[in-house]
Amino acid sequence: MPLQHPNKVKTIQELSAGITPLIPGQPERIPWTWYDTQTYTSGTTVSADFFQTVNADKNLSNMVAAGQIPSPQFFDLYQCSIAYLLPASIAAAGAIATSAGAVNDCRNLSNGQALFQVANKDYWQGSQFMLPCGGGPEAMLSVAGTYTAGQGQALQFANNGAPDLRNRYSFWGDITLPHNQNFLWRLTWSAPITLNLGNSSIRVWMDGYLYRRVL
Repeated sequence: MPLQHPNKVKTIQELSAGITPLIPGQPERIPWTWYDTQTYTSGTTVSADFFQTVNADKNLSNMVAAGQIPSPQFFDLYQCSIAYLLPASIAAAGAIATSAGAVNDCRNLSNGQALFQVANKDYWQGSQFMLPCGGGPEAMLSVAGTYTAGQGQALQFANNGAPDLRNRYSFWGDITLPHNQNFLWRLTWSAPITLNLGNSSIRVWMDGYLYRRVL
């Protein structure tokens, strides 16, 4: 969903209309993001379900009802993203290899599958790399002085796709999640992956518009 802000001053009539439903029971619509985080256990995990529990730690999840949109709300899904929250890896500059750091871990995780279900019906399925996160750390590194192979250290970051908000998969609002209806995102891998950097967190975002009661 493009985050663009129109340069327009609203009249008092427009402001009042925005908080006063023309039809009794008409909800208001606000931009909203649902997110949930699960742990990938290195060498063990082959499946992870998201949005299925309520977590008190809002750094990890903002779900307020397990596996459902709370009543009487609705949610129009516009974009979904997957982020592998991998730590930066550090290696000797002369021994940099994609097989031994964050880049390789990200590549292996993103080759798994993703499934989106509503009411036990499949609404989307594909490779995880098709759902880029659209953000995250982007590093620019330099070596001070004369570079000598085998000396110094190199820092390696990895993102699921280019860190740009425009780089996210879009559902165009064609999927609506009604309240009190079970849904889930399930990530799967054909075999456990042994991560170079150990256990890692994975986060799934759903961006769109939330319909709720007018206060």
